[in-house]
Amino acid sequence: MNRYILAAALIVLALIGMVIFSYKEARHQLLLLACQQAQADAKPIRPPVSSILAIENKTKDPTTVYVAFGADSVVLPANWPFCTGGGLNCSFPMAKLSARPLPLGGAYLNATFSFGAPVTCNTTKAEININNPGWYDTLDVSLVDGFSNKISILATPFGSKSPILLGPPKGKDGNEKVYGLFPNGCDVCVARQRPPCGMTPGRNGCKSGSQYNPSVPCQYQGPSKTLGNQNVVIRLQD
Repeated sequence: MNRYILAAALIVLALIGMVIFSYKEARHQLLLLACQQAQADAKPIRPPVSSILAIENKTKDPTTVYVAFGADSVVLPANWPFCTGGGLNCSFPMAKLSARPLPLGGAYLNATFSFGAPVTCNTTKAEININNPGWYDTLDVSLVDGFSNKISILATPFGSKSPILLGPPKGKDGNEKVYGLFPNGCDVCVARQRPPCGMTPGRNGCKSGSQYNPSVPCQYQGPSKTLGNQNVVIRLQD
């Protein structure tokens, strides 16, 4: 009799063990399915995106764009067949009220742009340094060598609907409060320390504050180091 009771008890214990095992296995499978579903529902992580560049002529007159490339720039005149010239300099025409994308292919561009005259004294310039593999995008409108026309730069970080406006200058003078712009001859933003093009050293017309902490920044720094991640437009306007 005791033998039958013992056997029955062992059978019951075995059944209980099977139920517990089945419960744990079912729970594991449910958790696995839940994780897989969560991964399927999750939005994919967006990979890093390089900055892109375009140029616009918003005036009612045709113009010529002049480009001077930095020696370390990966994008060079050979990458832009529409831009003709020699060495690190080239130029291309733009019709009135027109725009043109400037292909970068994700590569580093270090270049200075001017409209209507080469990159030299007495010209307003757009200084563009984007997709730098070791630093942030940096942009500015420069009157360090003088003033010729009104250039602005619009930088729109990807995902944003609000462009950041650099410039345009109000004219040769009166630019102390203009964001993202070096005033006339002000090579260190807040002073004409070693001004080019025969200008006289001084502080008149420059930003207030110190070189590395001006009251209004002379240069814009992009949102992401080494990634770019913004849409940049150089614009000539009336």
